[in-house]
Amino acid sequence: MSKASEAAKPGTARDHEEQIFQTGAGIEIQDMYRPGDMGDFDSERDLGEPGEYPFTRGPYPGMYRERIWTRRFQVGFGSPQETNQRIKYLHGQGANGFVITIDLPTSYGFDSDDPICDGEVGVTGVPISTLEDMEALYDGFGPDAVSYALSIRPPVSSVTLAMLASVAEMKNVPFEKVIGTQQNDPFYQMSGGPLQTITQFFPLDGTLRLCVDNIEFISKNMPRLNWMVTNGYNLRETGVNAIQDGAFTLGHAFDIFRRARARGLDVNLFPRKASFFLSCSIDFFEEIAKFRAMRRLYAKTMREEFGTTNPECWRLRFSVQSAGNTLTRQQPQVNIVRASVESMAAVFGGAQSIHLCSYDEAHGLPTEESSRIALRTQQVIAYESGITKSIDPLAGSYYVETLTNQMEAAISAKLAEIDQRGGMIASIREGWLESQINKERIKNQNDLDTGRRTLVGVNRFRIPPEDETPIKTHKIQADVWGARRGGYLRQYRAARDSQKWADAMARIEQAWKEGENMVPVLMNALKNKVTMGECHEAMRKAQNWAFR
Repeated sequence: MSKASEAAKPGTARDHEEQIFQTGAGIEIQDMYRPGDMGDFDSERDLGEPGEYPFTRGPYPGMYRERIWTRRFQVGFGSPQETNQRIKYLHGQGANGFVITIDLPTSYGFDSDDPICDGEVGVTGVPISTLEDMEALYDGFGPDAVSYALSIRPPVSSVTLAMLASVAEMKNVPFEKVIGTQQNDPFYQMSGGPLQTITQFFPLDGTLRLCVDNIEFISKNMPRLNWMVTNGYNLRETGVNAIQDGAFTLGHAFDIFRRARARGLDVNLFPRKASFFLSCSIDFFEEIAKFRAMRRLYAKTMREEFGTTNPECWRLRFSVQSAGNTLTRQQPQVNIVRASVESMAAVFGGAQSIHLCSYDEAHGLPTEESSRIALRTQQVIAYESGITKSIDPLAGSYYVETLTNQMEAAISAKLAEIDQRGGMIASIREGWLESQINKERIKNQNDLDTGRRTLVGVNRFRIPPEDETPIKTHKIQADVWGARRGGYLRQYRAARDSQKWADAMARIEQAWKEGENMVPVLMNALKNKVTMGECHEAMRKAQNWAFR
């Protein structure tokens, strides 16, 4: 046999040089799986039925046979009015849920005309400074009709929750009918510069207090509104692997639950609408196993550690976004394939809501055309592929069940390590999480640099830059929007009753010092035309906190 023939023969060493038979998190993958590989797997104990403990097969009995997942899209740029127009366009195309991304100034609690905001207004999201801004986002829709997920965190989320409640009152929508998701992760950014910036602008203990205020207000007043306990998506975008992702996400949620329980909140009530925002990365079967393992671990922990007796509180529900950190600037059209693979993994993993990254997001904000392709991708999967016709179709697969068991064991071990360190909040404060992230980042970069991991179009299968197909990008004129917002806010402040404004500001400071739930207090302030930035300034003053 010639050397050429030997090189081409399947199964030779040369074929295996290009593959690493491990999952992304390093779990060894066998050539094939048999019943004995599942260990003491018991289908009744470890699987159960969909919608029943331990929820491995999904949080609801009928899953996609009864209701297709929410097709959610990320929107937010320019102004509230411009963002509302994009929402109306996508809604007309069949989207039924939206992630409202806010701009950088709003995410730190500043009004658009604050000097610190120069050049950033409306660039990375929509600015929200006033109650009128939130009204504009809901123009043409009621908060009982279209599901918005506000991509935000405390302390800002306490103000936007108060805005949402106020808009509901203005539109005569009862609180019990308000739908959507209020992100409520106090460590929305858990490491590095973003976390340091957050804690520079608002004290961490105050942020944790507002997180529980939000949980209390939502669980008692808005039974259909989800509150997002952990933004695991942003955590995964730092570069951590699937095992770390599962452990850090669940560990943080359990810390927040303990704080809510310490507040006196009913553990059989407040977790009902807790939800998670998770990333679905490119390692197809590992991601499916991660979601199934996390559901099982969550159910066990809620029943055994927290002692919940309400089955609704054992059910882990999550929305998924395809992984932004797998997108490439090179050959960006290939990102359509990546997002398709990741969205199918999310479906097999049992997600309740899916947002596909648009193929051009490595270049800028999505255009209408790229958003439409992302929506059509979900629609093809939902209505043409046939994978939604059977509930949990991979259940019983020797490989999937073995990998699910391995993921559960690995995530459990990491959770135990976190508990030994005093929990996730302590691990974040002490910098341990930062060190874990940095180690994984270095490993990831080394794998790419050495070719151990293939990234199509980047370290393999490249084409010359001149052969790249040009794409359209969405352009934002930050200077224009900043000037317009400044003029708007000057008029807004000039038109308000100065005494009512002063009384509302004083009420914020008093309520904070007296330990009241701040959401109703903020509602009163917003109705008296206190702005987002002023709400934060009053809460900072109450804590004797100054950042500049």
